[in-house]
Amino acid sequence: MQSKNRYKAVIAATGFSVLLVGCNSDVTPQVVDLPDTEAPIVSDVSLVQNPNPTVPLAAVLSLTTSEPSVLTVGFDDGDRVWSQSFGTDHAVNHVVPLIGMKANRSHTISVTVTDAAGNSTTAAAGEFTTPELPEIFPRPQVVVNESDRTEPGVNLFTITQRFGPGTPEEGYSPALMVDNEGEVLWYYYLPGERVHEIQRLSNGNFMYEVWPGTGGMVEIDLLGNVVNRWHFNTAKEPAEGSIAVATDSLHHDMLELPNGNLLIMSTEARVFENWYTSSRDANAPRQTATLIGDVIVEMTWDGEIVNEWKLFDMIDPYRIAHGSLRTDFWRLHYEGLVEGDVYDWSHGNAIIYEEDDHSFVISMPYQNAVAKVDMATSEIKWILGTPQGWQEPWSEKLLTPVGDVEWSYGHHAITASGRGTYLLFDNGLARAMPFDAGMPLADSYSRAVEYSVNEETMEVSQVWEYGPEQERFYGRYLGDVDWLPQTSNVLINVGGRETNAEGENVPTPTAQRWSSFLEVTSTDAPEKVWEMQLKEDGVGWSVYRVERVSGVYPY
Repeated sequence: MQSKNRYKAVIAATGFSVLLVGCNSDVTPQVVDLPDTEAPIVSDVSLVQNPNPTVPLAAVLSLTTSEPSVLTVGFDDGDRVWSQSFGTDHAVNHVVPLIGMKANRSHTISVTVTDAAGNSTTAAAGEFTTPELPEIFPRPQVVVNESDRTEPGVNLFTITQRFGPGTPEEGYSPALMVDNEGEVLWYYYLPGERVHEIQRLSNGNFMYEVWPGTGGMVEIDLLGNVVNRWHFNTAKEPAEGSIAVATDSLHHDMLELPNGNLLIMSTEARVFENWYTSSRDANAPRQTATLIGDVIVEMTWDGEIVNEWKLFDMIDPYRIAHGSLRTDFWRLHYEGLVEGDVYDWSHGNAIIYEEDDHSFVISMPYQNAVAKVDMATSEIKWILGTPQGWQEPWSEKLLTPVGDVEWSYGHHAITASGRGTYLLFDNGLARAMPFDAGMPLADSYSRAVEYSVNEETMEVSQVWEYGPEQERFYGRYLGDVDWLPQTSNVLINVGGRETNAEGENVPTPTAQRWSSFLEVTSTDAPEKVWEMQLKEDGVGWSVYRVERVSGVYPY
């Protein structure tokens, strides 16, 4: 390998443009560096298929440069030509993941390396052909795409086939990144592991929760390599190297705190006397029941619990909604640990952190309520939801509606907007509280709704919604809604649609199961600018959440 030479010149500090050599002079010579004009040399180039089969649409590129350089990789698949830079740190040895390539395509790969002086060398790295997508993989269909009005980026989500016939493979639940044209650019699939929620971390890796709170939590890199894995104290067969966390479960949601710790959702089981046997009949006999309540846990990356907040200590355990008597969700998780049925009393499914006052906001769909909790005092700051069923002192925390406010039922995905408000996917499950009859299935609808909370006056107003007036859709389970920062659009996931061929809501055994993502404007009269559907005859897809991330790479 040839190294770069530095040349020095002796320049006489006189008015003459000549070099004085070998004569007496009082002039002191100056030694200066000439400009660096030599480009780095590329060698030892290797381009191979990702050795980890969990991410098949990926390659690993490695090369060496003759001096510290930054790397940019060029891609050409015959239809698209694009490039990807890999940071600003100069290095001699480069090993990078290549992702973002469509399936079943031949890609010409090139590299450009640039040294600190700005000298560049471009070289061929080879050809790489991506494999085909699995036969049972979803084929997303984009049915609306006003590309000049949509948020840039790609869509990160997981798919699953949890219910009934049409499931092609037990435990089939991959995570995907799909562009706004419906093309799969990356996916992660580990047979037998059902990926539920997945998020991109601040370090560029992904963290996912193994459904349904029974498999722990996993951090992977872009190539699918496991970086960290955590399990809870009830785990029956924890993976080798997994970090133990002294809590009952890890489920639905997790986030990074400003102090570097993780805020996660867990559970606990408690026994209550004189509890309900029906949410439909107020006169039904009572029972001694084991309830599952949510616990919010702050933990370090090493699995040490720093703090925890238990909903049973903050919310009335004798307040129920129509979902609170569900017994199937946590049955397998607590099997062998608790005798008899376990009731899914709150079913928390989302948390957000508010740094201004060190609090979290939690979505509790089986209470038809959202609550804000002061993390320093464990006190409820406010409760957003229908006032039915609340006793003192909890009733004193209820937000008073101002103007036309429609409450949410069985909701998902509480999140903050970009204008100081809250967004919520209102599933609209039953649209009633015990012991009233619920809304008929044929009439049921979901919506994305935006609430504005005034904590000083303890008031709430409804400032925006999408559906049912603009578009009628219904997802009795799953769902998500997110604010998109560049366009101020709203991304909506109707994750659990069940309809017939005419698009009417029908019972699960006879339904076509499918999902749709909608991007709409946040204007007073919302307009749909993009829609992608996962809908195929004979196959039932469902999606928990979708996130629009800036790109396949985190940089």
